[in-house]
Amino acid sequence: MKAKSIFFYPLLPFRVIWFIWILIWFFITGIIAFPINIVVFNIFKGKRKVLITFFVTKWWGKILMAGMGIFVRAKGTEKLDKKQTYVLVSNHLSMVDIPVCMGSCPVPFSFLAKKEVDKIPFVGYLARNMHVYVDRKSPESRIKSMDNMRKHLEEKGSIHLFVEGTRNKGPEALKKFHNGAFSLAIEAQKPIAVLVIIGSEKTINPNYSFQASPGLPIAVWTEPISTEGMTSADLSKLSEMVRERMLSVLKAHGRA
Repeated sequence: MKAKSIFFYPLLPFRVIWFIWILIWFFITGIIAFPINIVVFNIFKGKRKVLITFFVTKWWGKILMAGMGIFVRAKGTEKLDKKQTYVLVSNHLSMVDIPVCMGSCPVPFSFLAKKEVDKIPFVGYLARNMHVYVDRKSPESRIKSMDNMRKHLEEKGSIHLFVEGTRNKGPEALKKFHNGAFSLAIEAQKPIAVLVIIGSEKTINPNYSFQASPGLPIAVWTEPISTEGMTSADLSKLSEMVRERMLSVLKAHGRA
């Protein structure tokens, strides 16, 4: 696949310059948001901490994306009940999916974050205080992260998982799903809210290092799926329901 068919802006020199600008803009906005979050993390606890941190991070994400020339078109946000706690799941195409999720989601939530995120300035600090970590190479860490996510749903609010586990770098519409999100939703008896991200790979594509472009990704929220009454025997059924829903949205937008 040629770069010309991927990026919103096709010229290579522009994409490299734009990537450098994104790094600069990230640090500028991060320096402003960082002290605000330090204050929030040290004053507030529990659900209030998650709510205020989400509000700050949401607006940081919107300002960050505006400076990056990325403007998200969110659809279906009215389908989520702001008083409900969800297990949020989405596909994963690009590094910008994190601010896309934060900017488009109408309910406060935390991410299941990879341990590697801890090394990223600002983001690592946020992840330690707001999100749930998992070391994908450690079975013990996976078990602990499931326990932490269950507690988070009970005590703090919704949690988001990229259901493919990592960014989709291949030609297929969706990678194989991991079962963690579905097990969590069934055990906690929480509905699954499905987000389909379209076009974010046209901004920062994982197959092209040190290149970026402005873009207009779409974030489509579908009707939440109830897990009430489901058991572990329904795990595959639930996974297939989510896959079919995602594929339906991708097909409607010419991506499957």
